[in-house]
Amino acid sequence: MKALIASSLVLVALGLQGCANTTHTINIEPQDTTLEAQYSNQRQIHLVVKPFQETSVGHIKTGIGEKADIEIGNNVQQALSDYMNNKLNMLGFKTNQGQLPATLFTIELNELSYVTKTIALKTEAKLTSQIRATVSQGEQTYTTTFKSEKVDQYGTLPDRDVVESEINELLGKTIDRAFKDKKLVQLLGQ
Repeated sequence: MKALIASSLVLVALGLQGCANTTHTINIEPQDTTLEAQYSNQRQIHLVVKPFQETSVGHIKTGIGEKADIEIGNNVQQALSDYMNNKLNMLGFKTNQGQLPATLFTIELNELSYVTKTIALKTEAKLTSQIRATVSQGEQTYTTTFKSEKVDQYGTLPDRDVVESEINELLGKTIDRAFKDKKLVQLLGQ
């Protein structure tokens, strides 16, 4: 009887291990957070979003053997460009109004990752988002990097929607940090 129970437990464990090998295909669409500030600009602002070359954000492997690859399903450069243009307008910047030559505002997504490690049966996920922002106006150039991290813990494989939402929320917060940088905002407003 003990042998039957032991072999049944082994079969159940093996069955669970192979039951959730999947791919979470997510869309990168930064989630907006509310910023109270309202700005203005004297020069036009030319926004450039550099391409993000990665197609994978990471992999999830839980303590009970569930696995998921996290793949990007949309054009990150276009999504960031749309988000940044909308964000600039929401904050009062009028990108097509003002004097020339325009201020050049460059955004580059350097890192977007979802890394897991297993601690007993618990899975710990570390999410990282990093952007580089550069504002150039005449002979003045200001470059700065913003990085955000978040740690989550869970027991079973999170749904695709949860992973997508967490990544986009973190990316939105990282971008918002750029608009809290006084020097960056000052150069955009000149």
